[in-house]
Amino acid sequence: MSSCQPELHPCVTCGACCNTYRVEFPVYELQSMGGDVPDELTHAVNGNRVRMNGTAHFPVRCDALIGGLGVESICRIYEQRSSTCRNFDYDSDRCHEARAKHGLPPPQPNDPILPLAA
Repeated sequence: MSSCQPELHPCVTCGACCNTYRVEFPVYELQSMGGDVPDELTHAVNGNRVRMNGTAHFPVRCDALIGGLGVESICRIYEQRSSTCRNFDYDSDRCHEARAKHGLPPPQPNDPILPLAA
């Protein structure tokens, strides 16, 4: 009996960006301001900017991340994530830098690039 596993987007087994970069974005993206990002996962930076908890200091690990780096990394607010996360390009130079920092190889040409599920 063979099992058919769905192919996963490489980001789901990575999480390097969530363990490397500061995630800062405009306050209007918070739920309390009419946006989608849960307020309780952020803290104020200044009057019009907020930051995801866990991304202000080293070692970086976004509080919205579930799972282990390079194993299974899933954003628990994927559908509600900030513009900073939405605009982070898979397979970009920054993606490669984050992966290298954590000893992960760059994405491979044969890696599936399927939409991530929430």
